[in-house]
Amino acid sequence: MNSIKAFFIAFTATIVIGIGACTSHGSTQNAEYGVIKSINTTTESSSGVNVGTVVGGVLGGLAGHQLGSGRGNTVTTVAGAVGGAVIGTDVDNHSKSQMYKIGVRLQDGQFVTVNQKASVADLRVGQRVEIADNGEVHPV
Repeated sequence: MNSIKAFFIAFTATIVIGIGACTSHGSTQNAEYGVIKSINTTTESSSGVNVGTVVGGVLGGLAGHQLGSGRGNTVTTVAGAVGGAVIGTDVDNHSKSQMYKIGVRLQDGQFVTVNQKASVADLRVGQRVEIADNGEVHPV
């Protein structure tokens, strides 16, 4: 019973942390205006490291370490780490979502790229836009 409880705790924590690590936030402080120069589709990725694998491995290892003693403890720790890493990798890979990289030439001449999850159906290259406080691009 304890191994099932430990597995579900590790699995739930891996999902929560993996999804939390994949969120994206805008970085602008005030609304800015410019013209769209490019719109490209991409897949969101928070870093070059698969966070789910690392977190899943650590949590699985910790959960596995709670079971057995002696060599049995070592085996369950390693099995938990490997199992957690596999589950964490799967969660991380499935939590990535489609994003858009929108290149905008601002009024002051600077070029910025905005990563946006929201739909770009109402946006087109050459269109005048506002980059809102939340970091999303909207038509003016």
